[in-house]
Amino acid sequence: MFLQRSEAAKAFHLVRESTRTNVSTVFWATGALDEKPQTITIPVDSVTKRITFTFSVDTKGNQLKLTQPSGGAITKGLAGAEVTELNCGRILTVSSPEAGEWRAEITGTGRFWMEAQAQSDIYFIAVEFVKEGGRPGHEGLFRIHGQPVAGTPAMLQASLSASATKTTEFYLVTERGQTIQKLHMHAANSDREFLEFVGSVDLPSAPFRVAVIGRDSNCKQYQRFFSNLFHAESVEISPKLDFNELPAGSTKQVAFTVRNIGFPRTIKLTVTDAHQFVSKVEPKELALGAGESGTVRVDLAVPAGTAPGVDDDLVIVAQSTAGPPTSNSSVVHLSVPSSSASQNPH
Repeated sequence: MFLQRSEAAKAFHLVRESTRTNVSTVFWATGALDEKPQTITIPVDSVTKRITFTFSVDTKGNQLKLTQPSGGAITKGLAGAEVTELNCGRILTVSSPEAGEWRAEITGTGRFWMEAQAQSDIYFIAVEFVKEGGRPGHEGLFRIHGQPVAGTPAMLQASLSASATKTTEFYLVTERGQTIQKLHMHAANSDREFLEFVGSVDLPSAPFRVAVIGRDSNCKQYQRFFSNLFHAESVEISPKLDFNELPAGSTKQVAFTVRNIGFPRTIKLTVTDAHQFVSKVEPKELALGAGESGTVRVDLAVPAGTAPGVDDDLVIVAQSTAGPPTSNSSVVHLSVPSSSASQNPH
């Protein structure tokens, strides 16, 4: 949000509402204003307890008018409503909102951001791209490292708290909140408190979010967006290691396979970790043809006096410096064990 220093305290309206239990994104959009009014419709279901609309823009003099399904505008002093006015935005919270289509009318110039967050029993638990893996006899789906790779279908796994729903349909949506495509997802279990879906996705070229739409327990339409923005990339990073502990005083090496998809590229590697255990990265740049892979080796040196229980996230970022732009990342979670744990892994 664009805030003046004097408005910092007002932003706690949004902080308070965002940190309530079971808060989920109903709508998220960013776009450009060209002085012509733009109208966005947002479905609000019958099981939503509270909903907060946040509007921010990078210039002054813009307006957001929010209208209930019955036709009344949300204004200061309205029963059940809280409105915070900012120089470059508005925050509006409504308790026990009307079910139906709400209308947000935006006028002005510049780039805007808008989000609607609901406190409700319908919410995303997790959305992640996965792949099959695991040891023999312990196979399963595991979250991929970084963003999904362009050019091939990706496997999507979504978990939803759906006890207050009757139907579910999944979609990909643009940064503007517009539908890109419907997804064909199948339920992997029948537990509606933790309803899990899996499906194959043809990745779009533009950044996207995952949305679910359906009917709630009272047959009113609901909508939820998973707030993370995904984007298909043309470089993939896969860690190759058989340990997750870094004993104090030890030196370990982690290997990463970097695969380039599509056009030839020169790829720069940047490696960081929270406790600066990284002592060497070799190589720091790879020249890869289409479909080629290379290996990056990272040495980690743990000081002898490092306290047990220290967690260290090793982050590697691959970014093209020549050829079509692309970037991706991978995070490896490591920890320093106690001396007894390192001596007796069982």
